[in-house]
Amino acid sequence: MKKAFLTVFIILTAVFSSGCIQESLVIPVAIIKGKVVVPPGQISRGVKITVAGTSYSAYADDRGEYSIELRKSGRYLLVARGRSFDVGYTWVDAETEKTATPPDISLSTKIVGEALWIASIVDFPQATAFNLVSVSPVWSPDKVKMYDDGSHGDLLANDGIYSVRLTNLTTGSQQYKFELSKADGSTETKSDPHQEYTRNGNSEIYILESTVKLARGYVTSDLNSVNYSEVKLATKKGSRSMYLDSDGGYSFAMEGNGREYLVFRSSNFNIRAIPIDLSTVTLYEVPPTTLSAKKGGELKVILVASDFVDVSNPTVVGSFKGWSNPQQLYDDGTNGDEVAGDGVYTRLFTGIAPGYYQYAFNINSENQVKDPYQESGDETYSIIGVK
Repeated sequence: MKKAFLTVFIILTAVFSSGCIQESLVIPVAIIKGKVVVPPGQISRGVKITVAGTSYSAYADDRGEYSIELRKSGRYLLVARGRSFDVGYTWVDAETEKTATPPDISLSTKIVGEALWIASIVDFPQATAFNLVSVSPVWSPDKVKMYDDGSHGDLLANDGIYSVRLTNLTTGSQQYKFELSKADGSTETKSDPHQEYTRNGNSEIYILESTVKLARGYVTSDLNSVNYSEVKLATKKGSRSMYLDSDGGYSFAMEGNGREYLVFRSSNFNIRAIPIDLSTVTLYEVPPTTLSAKKGGELKVILVASDFVDVSNPTVVGSFKGWSNPQQLYDDGTNGDEVAGDGVYTRLFTGIAPGYYQYAFNINSENQVKDPYQESGDETYSIIGVK
């Protein structure tokens, strides 16, 4: 018995040492060795590279280098993502038992208050179009179209990669989902397979915050002995707001790195919005801002275009003119608009009977939104008072 066992052991040892079975157990792989390039002064360590349509991933090292092994030959989409950088991608043709070097993935540093999203038919072959859906905080409208036409942050038209870049976002965490449209007309909501993080079952992206900047100034009006502490100053759809000092002065903490808008509103003054540029300064001295007191029968509304996506021929509807009678808003220096082309759409109405009126904005042919700087409002509409 011992001799038989010894004989079997010697035979197995000989077979394995010859490499016959070992060679049959080796699974051929395609090796991808690539590099992530980040701006000078930035560190690429921790940038995650994922392979679309698969579960494969790797992380870049301090030099930006990464290595991924794939089981099959083919053309692959590589997506790179990091907390401090906008998402980027490249394509690579891989072949088993060979090493492929894809083009470098160049990543841009995130811009304060902005974010870039991509979705691809590689991950979702059944999709014919994509929408980005905000979960928390919720935008108005909460659903944004993604593009594959070379616009809105999309790099190449008709390549199956849909993109959208949004600006003036509330900084910090943004939870979101993708909504897929299918050929049969149905839709389905999915997580982002290349997400930065996950929270509460949703995909999450970090919206970069800036060091706090200050806008400092004061307001005046045609009234005497006014307590301006009733005037509310807000920006970014009201996500940041404060009340003025009684003498009209303010020192307002801002977030942003470009054009922002200061919106002044109270029940006794007509609303006014002014643009300021935060791209080159940390303290912006705002020129004196004159507010106009509401006159009898006046109703003034404004829409800051950068607060929303795809503003096109905006109108206002409300109980003061009949809900079925949209009224055009203007950014051409007429109809109460102060400065043509400044991104603030305006309409001043006169001869309106005193009272309180519901209203809303149609920012395009599909979406109706409330006024983010409203005097007051209910669940559906904004409300404004007329003297």
